Amino acid sequence: MSVVRGFPVMLARVPQQRCAGLILVQHWTGHLNFVRVPAPAFAKTVGSARHILTSSLRRETPATECPFHWQQKRKLSLLGTLKAVFKQPTPPKPPKKIPKETRILGRVRVDEYDWMSDKNDPDLRDYIHAENTYAHEYFASETAAIHLLNREMRQVLRTRKITAPLTTTVRGFEYYTKTSRHGMVYCRRRKAPMAKEEILLDSAYLPENCNVKKVLLSTTHYIFSYLLLEEGEELGSLHIRNLDSGKSYEEVIDGVFNFVWGNDNRTIYYTKSTDVLRPYQVWAHRVGTPQDADVLVFQEDDDSIFVDVGSTKDQRFVTINGNSLSSSEVRVVDAGHDFSTGRLPELTVISPRAEGVEYYVDHHDDHYYILTNDNPNKNFRVMRANRSHSGRESWVELMGAKDSEKIEDNFMVIYAKRDALPVISCYHFETGVIHEVPLPEQFCTIAAGVNLDYETDSFQFTLNSPYAHEATYEYDMASRVMTALRVHPIHRFDRSRYTCTRINVDAEDGKAKIPVTLLHRKNLQLNGRNPTLMRSYGAYGVPTDIDFRVEHFPLLERGWIIALAHVRGGSELGTLWYHQGKLENKRNTFTDFINVAEHLVKAGFTNPRRLTASGVSAGGLLMGAVCNIRPDLFRAMVLNVPFLDPMTTMLDPMIPLTKVEFLEWGNPAESEKMFDYMRSYAPYDTIPEYDDPQTSEHQQQDQQQTNQGTGSISLSQVDPGLAGFPSPPFTARRPALMISCGERDQRVDYTQSTKFVARLRSQLAPWYGAKGKESCVLMIDENRGHFGNGTQDERVKNWAKEVVFLLGQVYMEDGAPTTVGSHGARYDR
Repeated sequence: MSVVRGFPVMLARVPQQRCAGLILVQHWTGHLNFVRVPAPAFAKTVGSARHILTSSLRRETPATECPFHWQQKRKLSLLGTLKAVFKQPTPPKPPKKIPKETRILGRVRVDEYDWMSDKNDPDLRDYIHAENTYAHEYFASETAAIHLLNREMRQVLRTRKITAPLTTTVRGFEYYTKTSRHGMVYCRRRKAPMAKEEILLDSAYLPENCNVKKVLLSTTHYIFSYLLLEEGEELGSLHIRNLDSGKSYEEVIDGVFNFVWGNDNRTIYYTKSTDVLRPYQVWAHRVGTPQDADVLVFQEDDDSIFVDVGSTKDQRFVTINGNSLSSSEVRVVDAGHDFSTGRLPELTVISPRAEGVEYYVDHHDDHYYILTNDNPNKNFRVMRANRSHSGRESWVELMGAKDSEKIEDNFMVIYAKRDALPVISCYHFETGVIHEVPLPEQFCTIAAGVNLDYETDSFQFTLNSPYAHEATYEYDMASRVMTALRVHPIHRFDRSRYTCTRINVDAEDGKAKIPVTLLHRKNLQLNGRNPTLMRSYGAYGVPTDIDFRVEHFPLLERGWIIALAHVRGGSELGTLWYHQGKLENKRNTFTDFINVAEHLVKAGFTNPRRLTASGVSAGGLLMGAVCNIRPDLFRAMVLNVPFLDPMTTMLDPMIPLTKVEFLEWGNPAESEKMFDYMRSYAPYDTIPEYDDPQTSEHQQQDQQQTNQGTGSISLSQVDPGLAGFPSPPFTARRPALMISCGERDQRVDYTQSTKFVARLRSQLAPWYGAKGKESCVLMIDENRGHFGNGTQDERVKNWAKEVVFLLGQVYMEDGAPTTVGSHGARYDR
């Protein structure tokens, strides 16, 4: 191995040919090229390589084009990837098969890996060990590249200068947070000269593998409370600490999902959940009393409804919100209720539940302000109702809106979306005038700031954009003046070389145009050779946000395009956009994503050999479904904590969240149509089975009988009106896969990933089996929950592995332009 001007050069002897060897060189953009070096002197090959490569660099790589990380020493760039060209570990063999037959509604479903539901089965532990060993060996040769990318991302996370903490002043105190290597430090000091800093909570002193989910102060700001969660857990312990130096006691309430303070400085309202993670009870705890003396305030017995607690901005009421995936019902409680009297508080229902109607409540000056989708187009708007007559028939419209609201003393602030882009509007209570806030960035994600002070005309908000760290702004609604409180450009990153653009792609059904946000260099050439990463989520009405992601920067700096596909199932274009990607419309999510991928190829942005994709959780279901529908479109996919087996989940009401999510995915146990529809796209159920042409007819028949009904049904057997997905040809390329999950995940069971990969290795052995030509890396972390590992170091290391995987897969390809039709791909050299 030799290195020329920071570029790795690999030599391989080829004794049968009349040449001394091959030189594999990598350009700074990531392109790999073989150069044949003629005999006679193999010893001169390195010198020849230096001459060839240095000349090529002088012609092709102007200094001004070199990204910042290549201006440093880059002797190890993707060295592991080059080694992987010549040697890769052997994937593990599929585990045992014990077919379990399920008969529902006249349908038969056989799952040969259902035995994995027994987490104590030694064969499962052996299989997990085998997959983790393979993953470790796969990345062992990539250690140098992972270290390099880890360092690059840490550089991106750095800021150019150290600034004073951002403070929020309320009730005579300045509150702020600081960052240490162990996590957040929550502080305050009195608003007075020479006031001493008071540390409320230092993450360095928290138990190992624990994270702070929420912190709140009582109304007088003398009692501090925080919710502490162990890694992977959804319920935590609520810690209550008196900040008065004379009363330094601490209380702990166990099994808490969420909490808020009342306004009497003594009462905390908190929620508890069922065994399947559905918050269903609201309890009241009086500071200074044991938990077994707490009072049950409300209980919701409907299995489809989540219960949450909140408080109005003026702190007059505690709200008890009962939300399903399609409706809401809000109750309000006097936040000053005295539980020492032994009386239960009165619960006032703002408006009875109505199917399809969602609403959320705040309060100001004896009026309720209600954010609701109660209108024909189902987009949200703001209504007002008198406190004495709060029924839906008394609501008066103030303005159209979307997403969320925040009530101030003179103004109401609406955080909205228009054409999948953020908008902030301000409503003046007295004049009724509405004006929009001019945002510093067009392509971004915004969120309300802390805004603890109720009596002010200013509010803070955070802005998250692709090419900068999260920024904080303050806007004065009276003077209409914007002030940048904290803006941090990325260290040694030339933002002027990059841009963010928006394109719209026609949907397959002709009923929608799919917004796509593109991040890339300004000098982008539509030559079909740009490596591209597509991201999307497409479920629960959760948008695919345009925000800062540190893992994007190593790709952008190497000339990649990041394509954010805002497919149906999210809420970027309103509530109807969400409804068009759920239940019996779920196929729209997959076809939208495929349509975007096809457009990127046809328009010359990329080609299937350089197109990759990534998804998390329900976004992992999207990746898995698309992988089975159009495997020829993608070179590689990364799936994190993916929801790959919706059939098993939705058929078992005892699995966490199943009953709540019937309104998202449907109930396959009650409808033949929904059973067939869900099985037509479920990633685990739609893995095709490859029949080796060399297998005898008798063996094929035996194999078909053995695997009959295993769930890997042919899509052509499904009613075209339900699915409409053509079966992909077995001659097509299939994407390399990297899948990660956690044993402590309570939302998506990790065995969904182990079952999926086991079936891949068994039924698609020529691609993912022991001698398969495509990589399939499965990593099962015993300490990981649904939201990943807690420390930043661990997260960055995992991102580095993902980036190395994508770079390695793409740069081992030729990268020829591709013409894609509606049913397949043709590779043009």
